[in-house]
Amino acid sequence: MILDVQTCKGSIHDFKLYKDTCPDWLPENTNYLADSGYQGIANLHKQTFTPFKKPRGGQLLEICKQANHYLAKFRIVVEHKIGLIKLFKIVAHKYRNRRQRYDLRMKLFAGIINSELRL
Repeated sequence: MILDVQTCKGSIHDFKLYKDTCPDWLPENTNYLADSGYQGIANLHKQTFTPFKKPRGGQLLEICKQANHYLAKFRIVVEHKIGLIKLFKIVAHKYRNRRQRYDLRMKLFAGIINSELRL
């Protein structure tokens, strides 16, 4: 289920957008499963899981590889939901209507996907 959709004008990194619009409605004991683009999110939230990175010139331990694989199994569900939102061409093309309606339409698409998932 998609709980929230955040948008901004122009090109901005996902983690910066998250830091700027950090949702305060999430409970304190929420676990965060993030991809490698969110390195540093552990400074904001204690219960955060991001993939382990291979050390420069070294090898990743087998336990770290397994943890990354396990995290990827949960993350793929999120990536599929993002892909469903991108089925609406409004995300893929330049938006030519009023900016204030873009957020509303993105939340509408999320609601449509949520209702489809319940069927």
